[in-house]
Amino acid sequence: MLYFRMLLLLLISLYTSRVILRELGVDDYGIYTIVGGVVAMFSLISGSMSSAISRFITVELGKGDKNKLKVVFSSSVTIQLIFAAIIIIVGETLGLWFLNAKMVIPSERLTAANWCYQLSLVTFIINIISIPYNAVIISHEKMSAFAYISIVEAISKLAIAFLIAFNPFDKLIYYAMLMAVVAVMVRLLYGWYCNRYFEEAKFSFSFDKKVISSMFGFAGWNMVGSGALVLRNQGVDVLLNMFFGVTVNAAKGICNQIQNAAYQFVTNFQTAINPQLTIAVSQRNYDRNHTLVIQGSRFSFYLLSLFSIPFLIETEYILTLWLGQVPDYTVDFVRWTFIYLQLDCVSRFLINSVLAYGKIRNYQLLVGGTKLLVLPIAWVVLELGGSPVTGVIINCIIEVACLALRLFYNKSYTSLSIIDFLKEVVIHCWAVYLIIWIIITLIKTYFNPHSLVVVALCLIVTILGVWFLGLNREERMMLLSKAKGIITQNK
Repeated sequence: MLYFRMLLLLLISLYTSRVILRELGVDDYGIYTIVGGVVAMFSLISGSMSSAISRFITVELGKGDKNKLKVVFSSSVTIQLIFAAIIIIVGETLGLWFLNAKMVIPSERLTAANWCYQLSLVTFIINIISIPYNAVIISHEKMSAFAYISIVEAISKLAIAFLIAFNPFDKLIYYAMLMAVVAVMVRLLYGWYCNRYFEEAKFSFSFDKKVISSMFGFAGWNMVGSGALVLRNQGVDVLLNMFFGVTVNAAKGICNQIQNAAYQFVTNFQTAINPQLTIAVSQRNYDRNHTLVIQGSRFSFYLLSLFSIPFLIETEYILTLWLGQVPDYTVDFVRWTFIYLQLDCVSRFLINSVLAYGKIRNYQLLVGGTKLLVLPIAWVVLELGGSPVTGVIINCIIEVACLALRLFYNKSYTSLSIIDFLKEVVIHCWAVYLIIWIIITLIKTYFNPHSLVVVALCLIVTILGVWFLGLNREERMMLLSKAKGIITQNK
């Protein structure tokens, strides 16, 4: 269900990006990207709580304590409401000042940018309140419901792309307003589904001191890591705005759209596996944990390769076919972003393994601090006249250091073998990736086929390369068995 959702969301996301860029124009698209980025910087609070809520709900599900589960859910909703109030205060003071005093926005579009900011803040608050409901669905592994609601959201955003052409007033304000309406609708759907199917998801004001203290303790340190991630990503966007203006933000915004779509290939898989990983760690079943981490990391890498290899080899053709109008620097942003994503995706299960273990203070301080090095380094390089792509390139270098740190903590907490991970995941995956790359590049060089043929060739060679070189015999047999089971069920 998640992969059916992924394919549909991918097509809708790519098409709506084209329509919205055309309707808003490069400058307004850039304004929406950077203004939304300022709002997203507040997500360091909600992002950390999301991980905490998912972990605590999954652990209580594993224990089977329904009364404790109700307390955990109600406490999590209470905490999110408190955080929403904090974010409104910060957003309407510090955030608003930063938007008007520091951002590089054309003066004639400043009013529209402020409206966009307020509506984006409303959308963000609504999404915060939905987090506990999303966590319940994922923890129960009801992925079909999660998929259906996400599809409704994507189709609604597709409708927005067409409605912009019939706007009664400013297109940018109208777009932000419609996005807020969709957020309210999706929030109501999550609430309705959870209240109907999950006994614990009936909110009643709860302030269990022990539960809230535990969740705050976990979330507080997790905030360091998730906050570093948000500040790094959005901070780079802000730096680009300050040095180059909204046109470069438009290019980065398109890149962000592609990045989000590409990650659908791996996050769906990870979303389905993470509850099992959390339960394995909570039960101290580390052999099971190691299997999930290593196999999950390898499969994530291969799934992303299906997306990244065609984009890296035929970047200009795909972007022109997709967007029609390609802003400056978009090609370079996309290529370096895919390199970063391939480096990052092998760490996803390492991160979740540490979070499931629970002792995250030192981990978040060290890894989060390392991530934040991107901002000062990027600022110095940009001051010296560096390219707008500087931030993404530095991300790639820092990500290698973060991988080493995550391996160290997994070794310390769950006795994961660093040698096994490097051999079975890092070396093996990149070797397969490079072989596929070389084969396609040689065919392209010597036969010079049309770009559309090259894209199709990328998919075929990647699938064959992963099947014969990336997977072992047991994994191929497992996948065949799963495929036969699905076909049998559908007959």
